[in-house]
Amino acid sequence: MEALERIKLGISVIVFIVLIATFGLMYFEGWDFFTALYVSIITISTVGYGDITPITFEGKVLTLVYIICGAGAMAYTFASIAGFFIEGQFKKIIRLKKMQTKLKMINGHYIICGFGKIGKFVAKKFDDAGVPFVVIDMDEKKILDGLDNYKNMIYIVGDATSDDILNRAGVKRAKGLVATVNSDAENLFITLSAKELNPNIYVVAKAENNATIDKLLKAGADRVVSPYSIGGLRMAEMALRPEILDFVTTLMDTTRDMEIGRFTISPQSEIVGKTLYDSKIRQKTGATILAIKKKNDNVIVNPSPDIVLDERDVIYAFGTKKHLEELKKILKDI
Repeated sequence: MEALERIKLGISVIVFIVLIATFGLMYFEGWDFFTALYVSIITISTVGYGDITPITFEGKVLTLVYIICGAGAMAYTFASIAGFFIEGQFKKIIRLKKMQTKLKMINGHYIICGFGKIGKFVAKKFDDAGVPFVVIDMDEKKILDGLDNYKNMIYIVGDATSDDILNRAGVKRAKGLVATVNSDAENLFITLSAKELNPNIYVVAKAENNATIDKLLKAGADRVVSPYSIGGLRMAEMALRPEILDFVTTLMDTTRDMEIGRFTISPQSEIVGKTLYDSKIRQKTGATILAIKKKNDNVIVNPSPDIVLDERDVIYAFGTKKHLEELKKILKDI
């Protein structure tokens, strides 16, 4: 039984015993309710002023039984209260209260479902990048054991397949969700639930079995990752093209002030209809355009200066966070 439940039980027993003693003294001694309650409380508290004492034999017997039972109940309750603080229950309640407050305020965040090996890597990446996120896992011990390693982690202990838990995690306000639980079936269910609650949420799901990939995509996942496939390909690339892989890894390192961004040109952008040269994106923002994806899905890598920029073209650019923010303003990214 939890310490808090033991405290509640102890207090309930004390109240019950005091009331029994009060009504018993009223009956045997003929006292009014206040007098009987007064004697009951000073007796169980061991104050014992002696100004009012039972006279009848029945009243004295009742008092003896009451003292024995009351002392036991008081000892149990105070031991539970001491355990409440010693076992860290008080600290746990304060932490949960803070978590609830943060959950109500968080917005534009990511939800990580599953705090296993992959979930911890994702959480660490988000934490290092300063990205707000919420972790959901059924194993509280697993979360608490790693809590000190994450500065900004908010967590919920519960089943991520539950709509109630996802709502508590702010799924309707979330920017994205990463489903990394061990079961493909649960990842599938989480994806379906998340997309139903928030159709615009960006979902990345893990698939242990390659046969599950298509099902997850049909369920609404925007990207599906197979750890074994990704791991195998990465090992092969490290063996065949280590220099290129090191460069790409550097670009993806969120601890460095370099990023690759994907943006869509809004119809309201000032550069619509202009050539890449005339848009002066490089001079205005400092960002380097790596590729442009046209409406017909044709991807132009290392585009020439005379390429015309149309509305809803997708721009892939490289630069610092500041460079990409300036580019986003010019493109009026939608």
